[in-house]
Amino acid sequence: MSTYDLLVAGRPSVDVMFAGLEQWPELGNDIDADALGVCAGTSFNTPAAANRIGLRVAYVAEIGNDVWSRMIREEFEAEGLSTEFLVEEDRALPAVSVAFNMEGDRGFVSHWGGGPAVDDRIDERALSLLATVDARHLHAQVDDTPVLESAARANGMTVSVDAFDGASWASPRGVDELLRDVDVLLANEAEACAMAGTRDRNAALEVLATHCECVVIRRGPEGAVGIAGGEIRSVPADPVPVVDTTGAGDCFNAGFLAGWLSGLPIEHSLALGVICGSGAVTDFGGYRGCPHEEEFRAIAASRGIDVPERWWPAEESA
Repeated sequence: MSTYDLLVAGRPSVDVMFAGLEQWPELGNDIDADALGVCAGTSFNTPAAANRIGLRVAYVAEIGNDVWSRMIREEFEAEGLSTEFLVEEDRALPAVSVAFNMEGDRGFVSHWGGGPAVDDRIDERALSLLATVDARHLHAQVDDTPVLESAARANGMTVSVDAFDGASWASPRGVDELLRDVDVLLANEAEACAMAGTRDRNAALEVLATHCECVVIRRGPEGAVGIAGGEIRSVPADPVPVVDTTGAGDCFNAGFLAGWLSGLPIEHSLALGVICGSGAVTDFGGYRGCPHEEEFRAIAASRGIDVPERWWPAEESA
């Protein structure tokens, strides 16, 4: 049986990205974009980035037989990302997200063929696989009903969650319940503040840390800050040319988790996240700019980060 470092479940999309806009789209007015990019995205980003830097990834996903789904399937192959847990339905299930990039910000228009039923099937399949797939860690999104996280914990896995749109987050369940089985919470500043019920980043970090062993707040061009074991550390972002910010947080998550799963200090794990997140914004797409393993390790070594030869303990590779 294969052993995986990371198990991720979610629906991939095709991301169509426009950049170089002089204004946001408006009714009745045609505008031009200086640049265009197309690639797989959404839940595809973190597994693809993690796979690039050498983690062993089990990605539970579903696509259809439409042209958009075929594009996603081709990117599984191009990235060498395992399709063992990919379900391919013999019907159209288009999932497309269009991103408009302007002055460091972005807006989205998305379409999810098949609706929420597809997400429900993916979650159910992931739940059924937890007892049989040999995976060390589950990475998921904050969910009003965190059944998957609880089941992963019961099967001896560690768990991380991404706040994912926490700026508009409003759950009837308390944060203590949502994070009960979570080891690592990853969020941007707006998401963290919304979840903690405060406008202050530092206060949000401390509030959320009472519910979760490790909390990380991604700050975009300002880098990232995290707390673990009561110690707060921060790292700056890399000064890089920004082409497209889509998926930068997802790539950050992959780099951070590689360090965290290897037992590195939180400041080193944050730095590894920044390497991936900063690389992501230099190219179109949520993961295309993320470095591959050799480059990733070289950058880490140049910053004095002693990464292990493998991202997992030697005894687990047998």
